[in-house]
Amino acid sequence: MEKQFSFTSILSWLKSTEMFARPSRQISGRWQLVEYYIETENQLRNITENQLKADEEFWNIEFTPEKSYSKNSNLPLPLISGLKNGNWDVSKNYITLNSSGESVEFQFAIEKEILRMLKKDNLGRITFFGFFRKKE
Repeated sequence: MEKQFSFTSILSWLKSTEMFARPSRQISGRWQLVEYYIETENQLRNITENQLKADEEFWNIEFTPEKSYSKNSNLPLPLISGLKNGNWDVSKNYITLNSSGESVEFQFAIEKEILRMLKKDNLGRITFFGFFRKKE
Protein backbone atom coordinates (compact mmCIF):
# COMPACT_ATOMS: atom_id res chain seq x y z
CA MET A 1 0.00 0.00 0.00
CA GLU A 2 1.39 3.38 -1.04
CA LYS A 3 0.98 6.45 1.19
CA GLN A 4 -0.04 9.78 -0.27
CA PHE A 5 2.16 12.73 0.71
CA SER A 6 0.40 16.08 0.94
CA PHE A 7 2.46 19.27 0.95
CA THR A 8 -0.58 21.44 1.65
CA SER A 9 -1.32 19.65 4.92
CA ILE A 10 2.31 20.03 6.05
CA LEU A 11 2.37 23.72 5.11
CA SER A 12 -0.90 24.22 6.94
CA TRP A 13 0.54 22.56 10.04
CA LEU A 14 3.74 24.65 9.90
CA LYS A 15 1.74 27.88 9.70
CA SER A 16 -0.45 26.87 12.63
CA THR A 17 2.33 26.11 15.11
CA GLU A 18 3.58 28.88 17.37
CA MET A 19 7.23 27.95 17.17
CA PHE A 20 7.23 28.71 13.46
CA ALA A 21 5.36 32.00 13.85
CA ARG A 22 6.71 34.71 11.61
CA PRO A 23 7.79 38.04 13.13
CA SER A 24 4.82 39.78 11.50
CA ARG A 25 2.51 37.61 13.60
CA GLN A 26 4.50 38.29 16.78
CA ILE A 27 4.46 42.08 16.48
CA SER A 28 1.02 42.63 18.04
CA GLY A 29 1.31 43.90 21.58
CA ARG A 30 2.87 46.68 23.61
CA TRP A 31 6.58 47.45 23.22
CA GLN A 32 8.88 49.71 25.23
CA LEU A 33 12.10 51.21 23.89
CA VAL A 34 15.11 50.06 25.95
CA GLU A 35 18.04 51.21 23.82
CA TYR A 36 18.69 52.98 20.54
CA TYR A 37 21.39 54.20 18.18
CA ILE A 38 21.42 57.30 15.98
CA GLU A 39 24.05 58.67 13.64
CA THR A 40 24.78 62.37 13.98
CA GLU A 41 27.64 64.25 12.36
CA ASN A 42 29.10 60.97 11.04
CA GLN A 43 29.27 59.58 14.56
CA LEU A 44 27.17 56.69 15.86
CA ARG A 45 25.66 57.43 19.27
CA ASN A 46 24.27 54.77 21.60
CA ILE A 47 21.59 55.70 24.14
CA THR A 48 21.28 52.94 26.73
CA GLU A 49 18.37 51.98 28.95
CA ASN A 50 20.04 53.71 31.91
CA GLN A 51 20.44 56.94 29.92
CA LEU A 52 16.80 56.78 28.83
CA LYS A 53 15.73 56.44 32.47
CA ALA A 54 18.08 59.18 33.68
CA ASP A 55 16.81 61.61 31.00
CA GLU A 56 13.22 60.43 31.53
CA GLU A 57 12.89 59.70 27.83
CA PHE A 58 10.66 56.97 26.46
CA TRP A 59 8.92 55.53 23.43
CA ASN A 60 6.08 53.07 23.98
CA ILE A 61 4.28 51.69 20.96
CA GLU A 62 1.34 49.31 20.74
CA PHE A 63 0.50 47.28 17.64
CA THR A 64 -2.99 45.79 17.47
CA PRO A 65 -3.95 42.67 15.49
CA GLU A 66 -6.33 44.95 13.53
CA LYS A 67 -3.23 46.67 12.05
CA SER A 68 -3.45 49.94 13.98
CA TYR A 69 -0.77 51.35 16.24
CA SER A 70 -0.56 54.00 18.93
CA LYS A 71 2.56 55.56 20.28
CA ASN A 72 3.56 57.58 23.30
CA SER A 73 6.99 59.18 23.16
CA ASN A 74 9.00 62.16 24.27
CA LEU A 75 12.20 61.34 22.36
CA PRO A 76 13.84 64.47 20.95
CA LEU A 77 14.12 62.97 17.46
CA PRO A 78 12.25 64.51 14.49
CA LEU A 79 11.56 61.07 13.00
CA ILE A 80 9.82 59.87 16.16
CA SER A 81 8.11 63.09 17.20
CA GLY A 82 6.65 63.41 13.69
CA LEU A 83 4.92 60.02 13.94
CA LYS A 84 1.24 60.07 14.80
CA ASN A 85 -1.07 57.19 15.69
CA GLY A 86 -2.24 55.28 12.64
CA ASN A 87 -2.02 51.96 10.83
CA TRP A 88 0.82 49.52 10.32
CA ASP A 89 1.60 47.06 7.57
CA VAL A 90 4.31 44.43 7.11
CA SER A 91 6.00 43.36 3.90
CA LYS A 92 8.83 40.82 4.25
CA ASN A 93 11.07 42.28 6.97
CA TYR A 94 9.79 45.85 6.70
CA ILE A 95 7.11 47.48 8.80
CA THR A 96 5.45 50.65 7.55
CA LEU A 97 3.77 53.05 9.96
CA ASN A 98 1.08 55.10 8.18
CA SER A 99 -0.62 58.15 9.66
CA SER A 100 -2.42 61.07 8.08
CA GLY A 101 -1.15 60.26 4.59
CA GLU A 102 2.48 60.04 5.70
CA SER A 103 4.42 56.83 6.14
CA VAL A 104 7.71 55.76 7.68
CA GLU A 105 9.25 52.41 6.83
CA PHE A 106 11.52 50.52 9.23
CA GLN A 107 13.39 47.30 8.71
CA PHE A 108 12.48 45.05 11.65
CA ALA A 109 13.16 41.75 13.33
CA ILE A 110 11.90 40.04 16.47
CA GLU A 111 14.13 37.70 18.37
CA LYS A 112 13.82 36.50 21.97
CA GLU A 113 11.01 38.97 22.76
CA ILE A 114 13.08 41.92 21.47
CA LEU A 115 11.78 44.01 18.57
CA ARG A 116 14.50 45.72 16.55
CA MET A 117 13.53 48.59 14.26
CA LEU A 118 16.02 50.18 11.86
CA LYS A 119 15.62 53.29 9.71
CA LYS A 120 18.37 54.57 7.42
CA ASP A 121 18.49 57.71 5.31
CA ASN A 122 19.20 57.80 1.56
CA LEU A 123 22.96 57.82 2.19
CA GLY A 124 22.80 54.71 4.38
CA ARG A 125 23.28 56.52 7.69
CA ILE A 126 21.36 55.21 10.67
CA THR A 127 18.49 57.57 11.43
CA PHE A 128 17.21 55.27 14.17
CA PHE A 129 18.03 51.75 15.34
CA GLY A 130 15.94 50.86 18.38
CA PHE A 131 15.52 47.85 20.62
CA PHE A 132 12.09 47.35 22.19
CA ARG A 133 11.10 44.93 24.94
CA LYS A 134 7.61 43.48 24.96
CA LYS A 135 5.49 44.73 27.85
CA GLU A 136 2.99 42.51 29.60
